[in-house]
Amino acid sequence: MIMKKYILILYGFLIASCALISCDDMLDVDPEEVLLTEDYLGDDKIEARSALFGVLSQMQDAVEQYVVLGELRADLMDVATGAKDELRKINLHDISENNSYVNPTNLFSIVNNCNFALQGMDTVAYENELLPYYVSILRVRTWAQFQILTNYGKLPYMLEPVESTEDLNDEYPVLTFNQGLDSLINNLLPYSNIETVSDIGVSAEIPKNDLLLGDLYLWSGDYIMAATYYKQFLDYYVNAGGGLYNLTQTYGIEYSGKNGNYSVSTNNWINIFEEETPGSYEYISLTKYDDDYRQYNTAYETLVTEVKASIASVSNWSVQYKYYEDLAFEQGDNRVLGSYDEEGDETWIKKYQYDYFMYTRAAHVYLKYAEAINAAGYPAHALAVINNGVFDDSVTVGATRFIGNAQDFLNFDQSKYVTTSSGGLQTGGNLGIRGRVGMAPRAIEGNGSLTLADSINQVRSIILEEAALETAFEGNRYGDLVRASRNFSDASIIAKAVASKFTASGDAGTAAMLEQKLSDPENWFLPFSIPDNFVLVTPDAEE
Repeated sequence: MIMKKYILILYGFLIASCALISCDDMLDVDPEEVLLTEDYLGDDKIEARSALFGVLSQMQDAVEQYVVLGELRADLMDVATGAKDELRKINLHDISENNSYVNPTNLFSIVNNCNFALQGMDTVAYENELLPYYVSILRVRTWAQFQILTNYGKLPYMLEPVESTEDLNDEYPVLTFNQGLDSLINNLLPYSNIETVSDIGVSAEIPKNDLLLGDLYLWSGDYIMAATYYKQFLDYYVNAGGGLYNLTQTYGIEYSGKNGNYSVSTNNWINIFEEETPGSYEYISLTKYDDDYRQYNTAYETLVTEVKASIASVSNWSVQYKYYEDLAFEQGDNRVLGSYDEEGDETWIKKYQYDYFMYTRAAHVYLKYAEAINAAGYPAHALAVINNGVFDDSVTVGATRFIGNAQDFLNFDQSKYVTTSSGGLQTGGNLGIRGRVGMAPRAIEGNGSLTLADSINQVRSIILEEAALETAFEGNRYGDLVRASRNFSDASIIAKAVASKFTASGDAGTAAMLEQKLSDPENWFLPFSIPDNFVLVTPDAEE
């Protein structure tokens, strides 16, 4: 009965489209459907659990929008023959507010229902028994607010639930990009040491605190704090050179052959995206679907029939080189097999499954950790993470650059991340992004006259390229490009990347138009009309 009551509230309180400028339309509330009983939430774990299940169910509805906005606006995904017009508009950055993929209804609804639950939950009762539920819902809300901020460039900031039509007349702040990042960080920090719910089978569906903070700091340009939280997450989970989140041979590529005659004997990387369950040592955050509970994956059909790998993304893989012990010579990328299928003129994406969607996996963390330490001034360390791992020396592990640094975020415990022989040689463990899939390492090009800034810029480009090869179509690409352009004050990063998709397909006119359009940071974000009673906070000086 409690669950039914919560679901009624949940769906009766949906927030309508922000495309309309009136406040009543932005937050469309039917008071008769959202009347709360006096015992709504906070009295026991059953009601807190119902609230958590409710907001997690809404994250299921966010998948299609997450992928379409995160990939189709970038360079790696294109529309397939027969795609709906709204998708074609997104692909061309011809985006109006009445495009359903622009509608932030579901994200604001997640925020509002989290606010309901957080307001009503008594965390002090039962000796803080409900605190794990509180922080779990807080992290879901932060995730939704973060999606709003990075997609629309600003954040209508609501920490109290809208319970009636009268609430719609209240004044609410709108935060600038930097203000939004700061506020979300400050909301999470007091609860950093509190574990999320772990006893009801939904822990993987709750965003991880360290990774949320790492992402927020990375977007804000605080690279040391970002690296610290990414590494803190890894140190907590990785142990004794095991496979969990450690980029080991568990999901690696192995070769057979000799004397220049090599072939792939096993390709375990493709097992990360298994049909019914994702790779258990790789996935971190996901959303699950189960038809038995009427949790249908409404995104699946669109993602496997209406979008495809772009010609540019296919070209990215084709110019890579594989690595065979003593030489690198064969072109191609071992990750192609698990990324897309070619059928006629279409290149169908293979990473999507009906039973789940992975928001975050181990490779994402290492890529962003590398991004953070590179921007913090350690390009050689970052390149090692991309190539052969945090213990990448082929001689003795003790000689690695990830031991004995003054900065803690650069020091890794070799007993956690690798296994070694009695002579100190690495026998297993962390292999790096490219190393575990048998790809040749990348190098900084140039002579000894390169400045640190030159090296950082080169490695930044390598990391972006590697993210395209490793995590294509997983919903991150557009955000990666915006973040790099924003943090390095270089609009050409995103402008040239998006243009390259159309250049590769032979559409030079669209390529030129979009390169010019995206050279203006104002065009990076989605259109978003805000009611008059949402007031912009005095902007930061740099904004």
